[in-house]
Amino acid sequence: MQDLSPKAVEGLVRSLERARAEGSNDPHFELILTVSAQMLRQFQPSEAESRAWRLRQGQVQRKFFQPLDEFLVTEFLPNKQEGRIHRDVLDRVWTWLGRDLLPSDVKKVLDLALRPKVSDDKLDLLVSNLRRTALDAMSNALHQIDRSDKERRRLSIEVGGERGIADLKDINKIFGAEDWLMPLLQVVPETLNEKKFRADTSILRIVQRCSERFPDHVPVVAVALMERADSPSDLACFAGRLANTTDAKLISASRFAPFIDVVLSEAERLNMLAQEHRKHNPDPVAFSTALSDYHNLVKGLEQDLEFSHSSTWHKRLSETKREISASVTSELQNAMAAVRRSLQVPKTDAAGNLKIDSASIDEAVRALRTAVMVRNGSETFAVNDVGKRTRQVIEQTLEIVTRSLISDLSKQPDQDVAAHLSAVDTAIMLSDIYFGGDYSAQLKRSRQTALEKQRTAPKGPEFPFKPETLQISVAE
Repeated sequence: MQDLSPKAVEGLVRSLERARAEGSNDPHFELILTVSAQMLRQFQPSEAESRAWRLRQGQVQRKFFQPLDEFLVTEFLPNKQEGRIHRDVLDRVWTWLGRDLLPSDVKKVLDLALRPKVSDDKLDLLVSNLRRTALDAMSNALHQIDRSDKERRRLSIEVGGERGIADLKDINKIFGAEDWLMPLLQVVPETLNEKKFRADTSILRIVQRCSERFPDHVPVVAVALMERADSPSDLACFAGRLANTTDAKLISASRFAPFIDVVLSEAERLNMLAQEHRKHNPDPVAFSTALSDYHNLVKGLEQDLEFSHSSTWHKRLSETKREISASVTSELQNAMAAVRRSLQVPKTDAAGNLKIDSASIDEAVRALRTAVMVRNGSETFAVNDVGKRTRQVIEQTLEIVTRSLISDLSKQPDQDVAAHLSAVDTAIMLSDIYFGGDYSAQLKRSRQTALEKQRTAPKGPEFPFKPETLQISVAE
């Protein structure tokens, strides 16, 4: 048995256990199973070794894909944008490389990575060489799928369909451009402000030269610049400067059209992010933040370009507007109920602790922040009628209920002050979100006045006077 491989021993154990389950009584079963178990324990690394191997493998994988860092997106975009790679495809590609395309090369690097004498610099060199080898292998595989439908179907299964193949092509393109693309990105500042895109000539000249030498890589450069932009919509003005025109139709026919495509892709990503936050993120601020980012991007785009001159771009932008406006409408329709629930005076449990409805308060915060966002961005969100009606009701309700809560605070008995004060503080916080700091400051002063009045008000006797009690005592 010493000559058997681990897989052979595992197969033997499964066969013996199956035979025993079927009723076989061979007296040597237990002896063979015991020896097999001992051998398998020798084959298997310790938990510490397994953990170290997994950590090192993860490190090698991250180093391998490091040139892609600025091109990865977490969201699965509705339209594939060249140069933007879905992050989840990396695990698929790594598995495909290690199992099918370059099994011996990947294993060799992983084995060397586990050796203590292999420094990080040495590992970087090993991974870089592996990436160059993988580039040739991936290029050949992509060439094969253009010639064979069978190979295309096989690769499609491995990397996640046609979208996965498109992402693989982007990976291959970026790896192929690593020698000039990475030095170029090192020259470009980590953050690019409005001036860099609208007035500065240094970035403009770099992109112009790059587009002349590597016209097929303009989308990749556009993605990298957008990732570093303070305001992604500035790329629309930059595209006009590159194409020497502000006409969207002419820009769309130029080699600099990908700069607009990339910004529209970002609008689609922000739309998806907003939908995801609204459905699944309990953070009451996340949805309105995504709305704000979307609004700022679209506002900047439409200020720089007239999209009606390009039907394709106009259609893409209109679709995201329609989807995000529908979500905002649903949010506004629920706003008033959320605000009313949040302003209820909380009850107390058996131990005397306040049962604060945090979920309703968070829902009200999100609804009010959305209402404010819509009020300030009516040109982006097509919800004018719903928004106007909702704001009117919110304003009336917030003002009336908050004033009423503050007024009643001074009349509360001591045992009810904490609960009532909790509702007052919630109302002031919501008013601050909707009306602003000046108005909420006035409410805070009114709150303090009411609280002092309650504290200094004369308190009744601990046992209230009852005439019938006095009559009984006199009779006695």
